[in-house]
Amino acid sequence: MKQSLEAFLSDFKRQAPLPASFVVAYSGGVDSTVLLHALHAMGLPLHAVHVNHQIQPQANAWEEHCKNQCEHWGVPFTALRVDVEPGDLGLEGQARVVRYRAIFSWMKANQHTVLLCAHHQDDQLETVLLQLLRGSGLRGVGGMRAVGPVGVDRHLHPDLLLGRPLLDCSKASLLEYAHVNRLPHIEDPSNNDTTLRRNWIRHELLPNLEEHFPQSPKAFLQLAEFFRAHYSEEDSNTQANAPQVVCAAGSLQLIQWRALDDTAQLNTLRHWLLGHGVRCGKLKLIELARQLRVNKGGIREVKKGWQVKVSRQQAHLLHTEPEDKAIEPR
Repeated sequence: MKQSLEAFLSDFKRQAPLPASFVVAYSGGVDSTVLLHALHAMGLPLHAVHVNHQIQPQANAWEEHCKNQCEHWGVPFTALRVDVEPGDLGLEGQARVVRYRAIFSWMKANQHTVLLCAHHQDDQLETVLLQLLRGSGLRGVGGMRAVGPVGVDRHLHPDLLLGRPLLDCSKASLLEYAHVNRLPHIEDPSNNDTTLRRNWIRHELLPNLEEHFPQSPKAFLQLAEFFRAHYSEEDSNTQANAPQVVCAAGSLQLIQWRALDDTAQLNTLRHWLLGHGVRCGKLKLIELARQLRVNKGGIREVKKGWQVKVSRQQAHLLHTEPEDKAIEPR
């Protein structure tokens, strides 16, 4: 565990300066409990943040547990209470978006810049399979990065970084660490609900795959690593083109963009959208590129809540959704 965390910190320092304090997303489950305990044991400055979704009957008790544990360890603690309303993403997906928005808004208000989450190797494997089954592009199949920009509302928080120090650690190793160190933690009953896609992959699909193809987890993780390496190089090349086609105000310069070859156009368009926190599928990206090649002004639809307005050979990204409700800190 310590070696994995030291390797993460070494890699992090090559990409960004260490913050005055790391923010740790602390649900109270075994994964985030292990991460918080291990980082605290290393003497790193931390601030734990717990999001109370107010969905489960035990939600307030879980918040109290996290508060008491942080008081015991001497780690600063903040709880954020949010309302999760039905949406197109389903309850699980909607809760994730609301959770990250709450944490990022709190971080911005309190001048924190780095959030650490307890995603581990088994989570990475589930993510890769989930992306494959959704028909995501090769970039999505690459899974999660150890250090990178935030995903939710990236356009609002370009200075925030998201770190995942445990990506090289298996779930079994986290459970062993929790057992050895006698760490109390929360058991969320929704983790066993196989009507949720990720849980179905964890409890049904993966065990069956491993029974017939014992090397399948390792093979999927290696595949994801290959794609991440490929796109890291592609992103570097795209970044080199960015100053030529994206102006300081953030609009896409269409005359310069149209001068690129088709592949560079797609990569630069994706990079521009992601810079504003907007993700769209490969087919939608291809269609948007086709529309932008046409020398004509007007509005192009990107996805729900987002449009591209073309005017005077520049493309401007417009956010059309209303602002979120305020978050209640505790």
